[in-house]
Amino acid sequence: MNAINQELRIELIDSEEAFLAIKDEWDALIDKNINPSFYATFPFVYTAWKHYRTENNSLFILLVRRDAALVGIAPFRIDSMKVRNIRLFRAIRFIAEWGGGDKPAIVTTEKPDLIWDRIFQFLNKEFTQWDGILLTEQPTDSPVLNQKFFNNIWYSARVVPEYTSFYVSITGTWEEYIKTRGKNTYRTWKNSRKKLFDLPERVKFQCIDNPEILPDALDRFIAIEQSGWKKNSDFSVGGSEKQKAFYKELLTHLAYENRVAIYFLISENTDIAGAIVYKYKSIAYIAQITYRPTHSEYSPGVILNVEIIKAMFGTHYKEFDFLGLRGDEKNFLKKNWSTGTRQTITIQIYNRNLRRYLYVMGKNAKTVSLKIMRMVTDYKLSQQAQTEEASP
Repeated sequence: MNAINQELRIELIDSEEAFLAIKDEWDALIDKNINPSFYATFPFVYTAWKHYRTENNSLFILLVRRDAALVGIAPFRIDSMKVRNIRLFRAIRFIAEWGGGDKPAIVTTEKPDLIWDRIFQFLNKEFTQWDGILLTEQPTDSPVLNQKFFNNIWYSARVVPEYTSFYVSITGTWEEYIKTRGKNTYRTWKNSRKKLFDLPERVKFQCIDNPEILPDALDRFIAIEQSGWKKNSDFSVGGSEKQKAFYKELLTHLAYENRVAIYFLISENTDIAGAIVYKYKSIAYIAQITYRPTHSEYSPGVILNVEIIKAMFGTHYKEFDFLGLRGDEKNFLKKNWSTGTRQTITIQIYNRNLRRYLYVMGKNAKTVSLKIMRMVTDYKLSQQAQTEEASP
């Protein structure tokens, strides 16, 4: 361990009481964070932990201190995978993967390389009760890639490409931005918008950020969402009671801090489309968007997105971040309206130990068993079909 890292010490937070006790320190640190991210804030991480944890998850938050001063936070959890109460695999992951979190990150006021170096020294020497480290949606230039784990014979590490994340730079003016969009994009948007806003029921754009009426706005959003293809889906806001509880608590808290708004396209008769947007420092994040299928011919999702982007110009916000999803390379909305992209990767690091060997062998055995079962089932169905065909 070098002299600089000797000055840094790790403190493990593994209880909810200790988690709550560091809120003020966390808030103070993230205000000075080198790479600010809404998904690393205390409200998001704590609310995600509170609503999505199970008996197979344990807190594993690492605080990095220089003397008594907090200089880094790694908001991790440990997922345990068990068979008949036998723990086979323990994976360290970001808590912020839950709740629709996007590009989870550590919090630090110092060089990220230095903090990650100390974290991995801790995991290599002081806390070794883990089998894998799975870091999703990381930047392609992540300082984790410089760690010695990638050259250590006792570990295996690999990088898996993920998705392309799109964003809009909202510096300058709306007029300057709209001129940079392609002619077909501009013409299609303009025609669709005119048709929608010229409907007899008088369509309007609405923003709700008042904490007193935001809960009602959330119910309206869910009603739109559950009217279409997202109904009861695991990733939708209203898809389960767990999802509803998470969003209700998080959005209510954020509203009192002026960090969230729900935008709508509305008419005299109904809510047509809705979007939940988180706001943190100079970045606005579109977290969820939905629309009623009855108005799909007018592209209400595109219209609402663009109305929100337009409203951001002239404010203190500098970036509009689209939520990253697999397959976004084919998402014409994001491709046509974004001004930049970021590539993401998943970093996987595994201990070369017997536990991991048994876990991998177990997964392979399960896969082989499923294939054999399918072959037997297919054979039986084939025989049955032949018998039925031969019957008079």
